[in-house]
Amino acid sequence: MTGRSYGVTAEFYDVLHATRYLESTRRILDRFLGTPMVGVIDVGAGTGLGTALLAERCRVPVHAVEPSAAMRAVLLSRLAGRPDVLSRVHVHTGPVQDLKLIDVADFVLCLNTMGTLDAPARAGALVSLRRALVPCGRMVVETPPSVLPTQTHRLPSWNLGDEVYGGSVTAVSPATTEPTRTAGDQTFTWRFEYQVTNGDELVRSEHESFTGYVVADFEPELASAGFEITDRDQAIIVASRRR
Repeated sequence: MTGRSYGVTAEFYDVLHATRYLESTRRILDRFLGTPMVGVIDVGAGTGLGTALLAERCRVPVHAVEPSAAMRAVLLSRLAGRPDVLSRVHVHTGPVQDLKLIDVADFVLCLNTMGTLDAPARAGALVSLRRALVPCGRMVVETPPSVLPTQTHRLPSWNLGDEVYGGSVTAVSPATTEPTRTAGDQTFTWRFEYQVTNGDELVRSEHESFTGYVVADFEPELASAGFEITDRDQAIIVASRRR
């Protein structure tokens, strides 16, 4: 997550991604959250969608880890005017691998994050999260892709007044501008394209790109960091417990 400003994406994230994110995250929490008694951590908190869900479902401290100032601005705005939530949410502005928390949580939610970190950063992140969890604390993590993505994904479109907000996400090879078709590379680029239209007129177009990492087998990294896998959900979501 270090070095990613999300200066463009922060504007569009909620309007284009929130519906799907909330649907999937609610389902994940329904299945895995239980009743935390110590605290919870939202890793890669972004605009605070997951942070708000955790704060609503738990009465324990909530730690939101988000290095991007642009994303944090939306997160803080989401929490503004809610003193019951503000008193329990702790916002951490550094990358997860630099987190200095010890035994503060018994549940970690880590979505859309591990696939943005290279191997040393992933290892550091997992060590930090194990340290932040109490013994037998649980972590739900979205695994990095095991092969290079190959398809363009259209984002949902939403009307705001007379304008329509929409966009797409494409995985591209570092060496070309075409969608990658090989699983040989270990890195690729996520290219986010955003458009605002009014009828047939393109009002504006924005884009932002981020490096993604392919991890053929993420589970040994979890084991090496001291986590025991306990369950899985839809292939890319792994539930684990701190040993």
